[in-house]
Amino acid sequence: MPVITLSRQFGAGGGAVGRLLAGRFAAEVLDREVVFEAARRAGIPAVLADELDERSPGWVTRLGSAFRAAYPEVIVPDTAGEAGMPGDEDRFAALTRAIIKEAAQRGNAIIVGRGGAFILRDRQDVLHVQLEASLEARVRYCRMHVEELGGEELPDDAALGRFCLGIDRARGAYLRRHFGVDWRDPAHYHLVLDTGRLGLETAAELIVIAARHLTEAA
Repeated sequence: MPVITLSRQFGAGGGAVGRLLAGRFAAEVLDREVVFEAARRAGIPAVLADELDERSPGWVTRLGSAFRAAYPEVIVPDTAGEAGMPGDEDRFAALTRAIIKEAAQRGNAIIVGRGGAFILRDRQDVLHVQLEASLEARVRYCRMHVEELGGEELPDDAALGRFCLGIDRARGAYLRRHFGVDWRDPAHYHLVLDTGRLGLETAAELIVIAARHLTEAA
């Protein structure tokens, strides 16, 4: 099978779809594993790498602490989209590129986020997928996952929606800085799927079909 990259809006279920695909293909998943490996190579504790995404005070920080366990980013700038600690961000970005390229070279890998679609955009054997959903669906998904993590008292849906949009802006700023791209442009991907309407299982099945087609066409 080809290597698969999953770009995703926050709350669109990228990690969950990645795990479903890993089960179908007995593949390696690189999600927060990239963060931990980058931290190891940088010689810093993984917990400090997780804490690099704490930029906003109040409820955003409290909510972010619940999400970090499931969705830690290499670097997440603040919700205004301005990167903090640029030296650390550049260092982690370079380590991330190396880790993802190594995984692609090994093959049989599902890469969730971290600019994988742009790090590997010149490889013809890599399937690139974007996962999206309505804001309402993403808020619902995030709320369910925070409850599973035993998160603190949550803000209302409007505030939770603003959090999702803020993370998306932060990811967009990161990808513009390091790759000069608009990550929402569908031209970057083989597939753009609405997980809110399709559901995670159906989205995974469509990706399986596309991955097999790409393999056969290679």
